[in-house]
Amino acid sequence: MKKPIEISLALVLLVLVFHDDSFANKKASKPVQRVSVTGTYRYVLNTIEVLELPENRVRISFSGFWPNDHKRVETRNVGSFDETVPLKVRTAVVKPRYGDDQCAITIEFTATRAIVTEEGYRCGFGFNVEADGTYRKVSSKPPDLPPPDQPQD
Repeated sequence: MKKPIEISLALVLLVLVFHDDSFANKKASKPVQRVSVTGTYRYVLNTIEVLELPENRVRISFSGFWPNDHKRVETRNVGSFDETVPLKVRTAVVKPRYGDDQCAITIEFTATRAIVTEEGYRCGFGFNVEADGTYRKVSSKPPDLPPPDQPQD
């Protein structure tokens, strides 16, 4: 009498194992939705606007500022670039066309941040203006960017 109960329990366990396994596979086969890097990112006074383009490219527009208080009149040193570069995985490397060859700005995108690392010190920016920092994504809307400058030959 114990054998039919043991066999029944074994069959129930097998059904549950195969049922759970097939359920897990259905969950895993659901396509993973990738979060777009398009949007506006801010860090202190600096802004990065990003527009994801076809063929794994991204247009990045940077505006950086360094405030000065000179004889009670506020002025600002500025720096900017607007470049289209490849997007590899979730990282873009920008070499501003008005900077030195040694200047490279690496931007690593997460779902809510852009981590910016500037290598080199002559990127064509004003005094003390730097791109370095962890920028917070403040908007996911595509930025309204002007037509890009035509590359010079």
